[in-house]
Amino acid sequence: MQPSQDTGRPATAGRFPRDFWIGVALLAFCAAAYFVTLSFKQAPAALAQNVQPATFPRLVIGVIVVLTALLMALGLTARDQQRRRPKLVMMVTAAMMAGFVFAFDLFGLVTAMALFCLVMPMIWGARPSARLVAFAIAFPAAVYVVFGKLLGVYFPPGLLTASLGI
Repeated sequence: MQPSQDTGRPATAGRFPRDFWIGVALLAFCAAAYFVTLSFKQAPAALAQNVQPATFPRLVIGVIVVLTALLMALGLTARDQQRRRPKLVMMVTAAMMAGFVFAFDLFGLVTAMALFCLVMPMIWGARPSARLVAFAIAFPAAVYVVFGKLLGVYFPPGLLTASLGI
């Protein structure tokens, strides 16, 4: 038996990149999640708050599908490189995002979003400034005005803000 011949191709030739298989798994998850939304019942118009229960999950699923397709397409054109461990700031960001869920329950959406908008840029290296504080106030206020006032979406108060009467 003769040893394999050198074909002049890199070892990864003909293989799909890792991002492709991650994309396939994400698309399968999105298909299963979309299938689940088909079983959501229609809400009466008075309770629907201008959207049906399945609308928001389907929009999120659609965004995930588009971003996954982009990930897969870019993965086919880019060379597969050796992966590095994530930097510490990435881990802190992930912890901050998870902490936002608890802050939402404790402070309410608008206050938690303001804290997130203030602290997250500083974690990534921004210096405290008047512009940062203005952003941390203006962005949650804009979200509240658009969704809370114009679209009539109810934002439950957090435990702390409800007890303070805010």
